[in-house]
Amino acid sequence: MPKRRYADLHIKVVDEGDPPKLLIEMAKHLGFSLIALSFDDPHKLRDFKTIKDLGKDLGVDIALRADLKPSSPNELKECLRRLRRSVEIIGVYCHDMAVARTAARDRRVDITFYEPGNVLSILNEGQLSLLVESGHYVEVNLIDFLHKTPYEQARALWNYGLALKRAVERGIPIIVSSGASRIIDMRAPRELSAFVYLLLNDKALAEEAVSTKPMKLVQSNREKLSSSFIRPGVKVVNEW
Repeated sequence: MPKRRYADLHIKVVDEGDPPKLLIEMAKHLGFSLIALSFDDPHKLRDFKTIKDLGKDLGVDIALRADLKPSSPNELKECLRRLRRSVEIIGVYCHDMAVARTAARDRRVDITFYEPGNVLSILNEGQLSLLVESGHYVEVNLIDFLHKTPYEQARALWNYGLALKRAVERGIPIIVSSGASRIIDMRAPRELSAFVYLLLNDKALAEEAVSTKPMKLVQSNREKLSSSFIRPGVKVVNEW
């Protein structure tokens, strides 16, 4: 039986966080085969090849992620038009209903993630129906539950637990990520899986959320970004 491979698709490279090299080394130490790095500044994408090479040397596959936090649906569409062919993963922070609905309809989006305080109101039946049609993933980030008061943590767990159970009932894939920008907030695959188990009480789903589900997403998107891709199920094999 092949060894299970683990992925953390949301590790943030920001000015106030740890440098990419340190984040990659910690991911390797924790047992991840694949991580996705998101950048707060598009100009930093110029350094991505160097960072990918560093990950290769350390035995960690690196994917590039864009985190979009648009103020309006029009801004979201413009960002998607500009970035979709440049990154392997696009995640959208759904902080209000208009942005959430637009993101859920647009197949250029891969992942939607939410604020624990309003996840129940935004991730409602209408949003879930759109996500089912588009095939998007719903992501829960452990960082949203850290560095909070016990009351805030309990409320966040309750809200996200109910929201994710609704999503699972509709067949929407769930992934769990750290959302960390510092190594102190990164967690091992077993800990991320245990966190999902706490929310969903389903061991199989908890393991898939940090392994097969994120791995499948990256593999699928890399195929779409390849020059041989035409559309799902069709690709160029040989050119005459």
